[in-house]
Amino acid sequence: MKILITGASGKIGRHIVNFFLKKKYFCYLNSRKKIYINTSQKNYSNLRKDILSNSFKIPDCEAIIHTAAITPEKKNLKKVKLNRIIDKKIFNEIKKNKRLKKLIFISTASVYDKNNYKKQVNESSKRLANSEYSKYKLESEKMFLSNKKIKTYNIRIPGLLLTGNETNFLSNLVENIKNKKKLTLYNSDQMFNNLLLIQNLNLFIENLLINKFKSGTILLGSTNPLKLYEITKMISNYFKVKNYINWRIDKKMGFYLNINNALGNYNFSSINTQKGILEYLKKSYRK
Repeated sequence: MKILITGASGKIGRHIVNFFLKKKYFCYLNSRKKIYINTSQKNYSNLRKDILSNSFKIPDCEAIIHTAAITPEKKNLKKVKLNRIIDKKIFNEIKKNKRLKKLIFISTASVYDKNNYKKQVNESSKRLANSEYSKYKLESEKMFLSNKKIKTYNIRIPGLLLTGNETNFLSNLVENIKNKKKLTLYNSDQMFNNLLLIQNLNLFIENLLINKFKSGTILLGSTNPLKLYEITKMISNYFKVKNYINWRIDKKMGFYLNINNALGNYNFSSINTQKGILEYLKKSYRK
C-alpha cells in the first residue's frame, strides 16, 4: 500500500512516518521542514512542497494520513485560518484523485468543552468547546466525512505520550511533582483517562488502513480511568517524593473519555490508564 503522510516532520507525523516505513509501506512524505528518519529503509519519496502551492498534488497512493496542522497560541486566528485553508485544499485534491480509498484525519479531544464536570464524553456529545481551534477541527471533520466516495476516519486524540516532546496535562503534572513544585489542582475525585501512547495510535491507524470499517469519527483514550488523586499519588511514589498539591473544587471543570465506539466498532487495542502512565514514567524517567 502507498500512503501520503502530511505533516511528516511534526510531533505526531514523524512517529507515524518511522512506524510505517519500518512496516515496509511505501510512504510519500509531505513537509516544508526537514524530516528525520530513524530507519535505513528507502521505501519513501520526500515531497518538499507546500500544500498551499499550486504545484501540490496528491501522488499516486491509496491512503492519506493527514496530520498537518498548526497548533496556535491562544487567539491566534491567522494560524487557525491557515489550517482551514490547508484542509480545504486537501479536500479538493482528494476529489480529483480516482485511486484514493481512505483518509485518516488527526483531530483532537480538545473539541470537548472542559465544562463537563465528571461526565464521560463520546463522539455524539453535544457540549463542545468554543475555541477557534476546536471549531476548525470540528468543521474539518464534517467536511472530510461529506465525501462519500472514500472511507474517512476522524481520530480524536487526547494527550499523547512517548512522543519525546510532550506538552499536555499529564506530562506537565509529572514534571511538577518530580520537581516538588507547589500545585493547585481541581476535583481530586475527577476520573481521568485522557491519554494515549504514540505506539497505540500508530497501531490503530494501521488497523484502519488494512481493515474494512465504516467511515466515522473515533475518540481514543485509555481504559480503566483513575481518579486524579490516585494518579498524583502514583507519580509521587514513582519518584519517591512528597507532592505539594492544593486540591480545590470547580464544578465547571473536567471530563473523561468514553471509548466504547473505538473498542467495539473499530477494534481499537488500548492500554489501561495505570499501565499507560507507568510505561510513560519508566521510558521517560529511567531510574
